[in-house]
Order: sequence, then structure tokens, then C-alpha cells
Amino acid sequence: MRMRNLTEGLEGTWVSIADGWNHLVHRASSALTHFSGKDGDNTSSMQSPNWGLLSADVYDEADKLTVKLEVPGLEAGDFYINVLDNVLIVSGEKSFERNESKGKCIIMERAYGHFSRSIPLGYEVDTNSAKARYKNGILQVELEKQPDQRRRRIAVH
Repeated sequence: MRMRNLTEGLEGTWVSIADGWNHLVHRASSALTHFSGKDGDNTSSMQSPNWGLLSADVYDEADKLTVKLEVPGLEAGDFYINVLDNVLIVSGEKSFERNESKGKCIIMERAYGHFSRSIPLGYEVDTNSAKARYKNGILQVELEKQPDQRRRRIAVH
């Protein structure tokens, strides 16, 4: 009887872990971003991961889209931003920060190198009026929708 309870408990735990993992993979799959190159800049014996999460929020307003992208550790001038086929493409390079301490890195979870993150917009936008700012690790890009893509309320008389 004890073994059966233990088995049922373990099965329930594995199902819960699998559900949590599947939810995480589904939610984070678009934010998973490949980082390449510059591993040679790493001064420790460890290599940085080739993948990192650059999570985004996209706000759809009547006349514009606002994209907020978490990209910590960069400066405003480190980004290249483009729109191609209704997809916002943010790329840049995150350099390894050299530490002057005598110790060694024992855990390296942050990714370094060149990255490119694509975010589908779902609308045609006017890139000439685009605005971008970077503050506290958040890149915010505002893109006005093309006039024929804007939502408008139709009054009923």
C-alpha cells in the first residue's frame, strides 16, 4: 500500500512538472533568442550560453503599436532596429563584462554576443514616424499604424 501511494505521488509530481515545463516552453518560445560569436571574449574557462530570453510585451492601441523588450546590459546606441514585412527586428551585441577580481566565475547563465529578436506586429506600420528609447534595461519602440490599418469606432445612429 505504501509503495502504491509513493508511486501515485511520484506520477502526480511528474505530471505537474511536465505541465509546468510545457507551459514555460509555450510562453517563452518566441522570447528564446540565439546569441552568437564573441565567446572568445569570455575570460573565464566557462562559455556563456548560446540562448537567452529577451521577453517582449506588445500593446495594440487604435493608432499605434508599442513594443517593450527586456534587453538588460546594453546602451541605447547598441541597438539596430528595423521593420521588415510587418516584423520588428531588434538586433545588437551584448559584450561580456570583464571583472577585475581574482576569483573565477562558477555559474554563467547570461548570454553574450550578437543577437537578433523578431517580433511579428500584425499590422503595417509607418517606420518614418517610429520612436525608440532605452531605459532601465527596457527598449520601448512605438510604431504608428498605417492609416488603413488603424481601428476606428463606427458610430451607430
